[in-house]
Amino acid sequence: MEHLQYFGLNDDPFRSDPLERFQLEIRSQQDALRRVDRGVRQSRSLIVVSGAVGSGKSTVLRKLYEDLEEEVFEASMMLVLRGSVDADWLLRRFASQLGVEDPAQEREELVGQVYERLAIIREDGRHAVLIIDDAHALAVCDTLRELFALVKLEYEDRRLLTVVLAGAPRLAEVIDTDRDLAEQVDVRLELRPFSPEETAGYLGQRVEMASGHARLMLPDAVAALHDLSHGRPGLLNKLADNALFESYLAGRSELVKADVERAHADLCWESPIVSAEVQATPEPANSEPANRANGATPPPMSVPALQGGNCEAEITLGRDSLGDLESELEAVFEPETPVPAAGSPTLLTDFDRPAQAAQPKVEPAAVQSAPELQLEVLDAPPKDVDEVDDLFMELLDD
Repeated sequence: MEHLQYFGLNDDPFRSDPLERFQLEIRSQQDALRRVDRGVRQSRSLIVVSGAVGSGKSTVLRKLYEDLEEEVFEASMMLVLRGSVDADWLLRRFASQLGVEDPAQEREELVGQVYERLAIIREDGRHAVLIIDDAHALAVCDTLRELFALVKLEYEDRRLLTVVLAGAPRLAEVIDTDRDLAEQVDVRLELRPFSPEETAGYLGQRVEMASGHARLMLPDAVAALHDLSHGRPGLLNKLADNALFESYLAGRSELVKADVERAHADLCWESPIVSAEVQATPEPANSEPANRANGATPPPMSVPALQGGNCEAEITLGRDSLGDLESELEAVFEPETPVPAAGSPTLLTDFDRPAQAAQPKVEPAAVQSAPELQLEVLDAPPKDVDEVDDLFMELLDD
């Protein structure tokens, strides 16, 4: 292209195609690849790779898939394009990739077909590997349970299948909501963003592999690329490619910070990049106290539905957690204390009254509708015994 020739480049340095010469020796990605490869070669059942959009998960999976020898592994790689998938769709798709010609409609029969194919692969001296990219679309408890059940299939006391899942952080979060699912994971890792040094090395190597010079990008431009892409290689490629074109339009021979900022604005990345998966994550449990502190009315207690499908979450309470639950309920449902009018008595409830301070007993006011008592006023009673006797004698005479 014209702008690439303008900078003396014989190839697009920021292309997203998985070309072998652009698979760089970035330490974080190489470490992730070695960990996943070790788990597969040890026939571990379940491997989970998580990371934000653009963190390089797909690059690691493609490299893993290419490195698995066909004479040792029967590897299948699936990219989930749908918003969410159910267990039946996943199982039927996997059966087709294994070579099942006519997948059954009934689940029991379909599982039998899958097991038969896995057993044949094992007898052939190979190990089956299922790699699923964008697996956050499977982040539904029922679908994950169905998938995790496949890794339990055994033949001659050996597991028949290794499953590698890679997806946004929501995938790991959903797995963690179910203890049984979490305990089945054999290898787990998270791809983290590049450091500023890794970003500079990544960009420089990309330019040099396209027959350019690393000094094409000035230090302030490299720093801006790192900050605005959050150190994610996938986003770095997009931003650097657009910034390079902006520099060409401006007639500059080097990439400067202004070019990066203009490209960033055109890509509508003014706010921090938040993926759809992160936006779908429910609010943390500690958000309610902040709302109550600001005077907001606490919302009704409910368990938020997990995004991406129907998944019922169960809350299991042990003996030790009952006291904490009671305290939380009291904190949520504590009634607001009304402000008493001036001069009026204040009645305190047991929840309001401090335990150590004895409160005065407040007598209820007299009921206004009660009838008035009619009392007969008598003379003052006698003060000594003689007066009582004289009074008694007067009564006898009468």
